[in-house]
Amino acid sequence: MSKTINAYRVKKIESIGRMTQMTQEEIISNTKTVVQGLEALKNEHNSILGGLTAATLELTVTAVERAQLVTAAAQNADASVINEKQGLVQKSLDMIELGLGEAQVMMALASHLQIVEAEKQKLRTQVRRLCQENAWLRDELANTQQKLQASEQAVAQLEEEKKHLEFMASVRQYDQDLTGEESSSEMKQDKP
Repeated sequence: MSKTINAYRVKKIESIGRMTQMTQEEIISNTKTVVQGLEALKNEHNSILGGLTAATLELTVTAVERAQLVTAAAQNADASVINEKQGLVQKSLDMIELGLGEAQVMMALASHLQIVEAEKQKLRTQVRRLCQENAWLRDELANTQQKLQASEQAVAQLEEEKKHLEFMASVRQYDQDLTGEESSSEMKQDKP
């Protein structure tokens, strides 16, 4: 018994390993195949259930007609067997419908995941583009700041040169004024 259980566990682990190696497309393809099989099984169970329902009605009608006979007890036993079969088929049908519902949920989830993955790729591309644009803008800002700093230095240097030239011009004018005053004082001294 334990060998059988161990063999079952090993097979189960191997099947889980194979399932984890499957791609999403393989899973969806297999799910669609299973859905087709479940649909066929559902149709088969519905036809069996319809046949059992018809047999139950036939036995009920026959039992009413033969209520006086001793064989009615045997027909009641047949009816209970048919009712039991109907219950089993209905339970199986419910499980099939549950499986179909779960398969549809899986396919809807896979579709949603594909949409989310596509959106994620789109956003990654957009982030990459924005990072490149951001780097370009930073480079442009650095270049512009360097140009601004160079311009400010040039302006400061030109202002210093302007002040120096203004000072030199005022010194020249002062020298000219002094030279003019000296020459006029010399002229005054020459005239007496």
